[in-house]
Amino acid sequence: MTVNKDNFFREATMRICGNLDIETSMWSCLEYLEKVIPITGMVLDLFDRELATAHAIVQVSRYRDNPRLPRMIPLPKSAGAALKRKWIKMHTQDVMIINRPESDPLSLTMTQIVKKPNTSIMAMRLKIEDNRLGALVIYVDGKDKYANKHARLLSMLHDPFSIAMSNALKHEEVIKLKDMLADDVQYLHRELLRLSGDELVGKTGGLAGVMEMVHQVASLNSPVLLLGETGVGKEVIANAIHYSSQRKEGPFIKVNCGAIPETLMDSELFGHEKGAFTGAVSEKRGRFERANMGTILLDEIGEMPLHAQVRLLRVLQNKEIERIGGTKTIPINVRVISATQMNLEDMIREGRFREDLWFRLNVFPIMIPPLRQRKEDIPDLVRHFINRKSRELKFKAEPAISPDTLERMMSYHWPGNVRELENVVERALIQNRGKDNNTFLTFKDFVLREKQENNITPSGSNSDIIGLDDAVARHIKLALKTANGKIEGPGGAAMLLKVNPSTLRTKMKKLGVHRRQK
Repeated sequence: MTVNKDNFFREATMRICGNLDIETSMWSCLEYLEKVIPITGMVLDLFDRELATAHAIVQVSRYRDNPRLPRMIPLPKSAGAALKRKWIKMHTQDVMIINRPESDPLSLTMTQIVKKPNTSIMAMRLKIEDNRLGALVIYVDGKDKYANKHARLLSMLHDPFSIAMSNALKHEEVIKLKDMLADDVQYLHRELLRLSGDELVGKTGGLAGVMEMVHQVASLNSPVLLLGETGVGKEVIANAIHYSSQRKEGPFIKVNCGAIPETLMDSELFGHEKGAFTGAVSEKRGRFERANMGTILLDEIGEMPLHAQVRLLRVLQNKEIERIGGTKTIPINVRVISATQMNLEDMIREGRFREDLWFRLNVFPIMIPPLRQRKEDIPDLVRHFINRKSRELKFKAEPAISPDTLERMMSYHWPGNVRELENVVERALIQNRGKDNNTFLTFKDFVLREKQENNITPSGSNSDIIGLDDAVARHIKLALKTANGKIEGPGGAAMLLKVNPSTLRTKMKKLGVHRRQK
């Protein structure tokens, strides 16, 4: 069959570049090419020489039972060597004919993936932007099917296929950026939903001094260190600082340093490049990049491992980050607020926290008092939580609470602070949900800790039995004492208790247990 080269180029190019959807274009091209060239299917590949993988951009095939190529195809060492030896030396429009794939490691890999061993192949290197190496691979049933005349025709289509592949990669990048933006929006939306209910109750009462300090520092970019027991509302104060600052239109990103496994800390904070470690199949932005032009809250900063403290110090000093596995620095503009319930100065003496990092973070410390030192706020807090939780639980009418009950609640010392108070109110409402008399809460509705740890006399005759939370807290304290305050690793409390360190930290935070008992 005689082929007019001008017509061939025009017709094929119209199909290759005739649709923004690359798969639609490839199908249209296949329908035309099979009239003039032996072809069953074709694949556009992008090769990553560093990772020794092929990225299948798109595949079309007449095989009904042909499996879809995986997005990332690992290449054996022999195939990688062949790629460097043969393909890099090829001229742009050279076409490689492989009528016996079993003799070529790279082609043999392809035929094994499509599960068609008796196949002839033609492969053409594509020049892609940024010196990336792409390829068009076409294949057909049977051996010895391709000749030089087929290769010459295919070589004419180098530019159209290169343009189509470049456009496909750009489209893929746009989709990726769109997904990243959607991810950011969802992340920030969740944060705003979570923070929207945290009204600052007590700002004119027991927190008046704290709010004066917030007012002093909010408009600045200085680092802030929030100190206080678990449950006092450090995150709410950080929220107040951010939304009172000039950065309020920027992101507010929270990091719980105690909840991130040590091996993932660097990746979570600073991100990683594709291929930086096993499982890093794509690049990832860290929390600092997400927080650019906004604020980052490093909660439980005392739990940060020493190796991450070193990198954090460099970030604070240089105002730039470097992703794991990366070589370029990324400038950032982030206001850092850190929070802890630990005594960092004690940790410095014990060699568990860097003194130079502490100097950087401790520019403007704010001590948030525990609830037992601002009991005048308890009535307002109780009413606030009843109002909020009643709406969440869809109460028809908001329950009232007697003054006597409020007075008795003010005599309790609240070891779990505001978080414990919130949980107690929610538990009382859940227990009264659906009852006919759920418009009035009495003291017996609020389940507090037992007599051994406070001055409130429990009802009932089993006063020698302590609550389950108290029993768990005591057991954790004993394990921590035995482990000399160490949580993870050999001899740590987590190993003694046979639980994951992150699980133990979460339980300690919930129960108000400190690593170092006073």
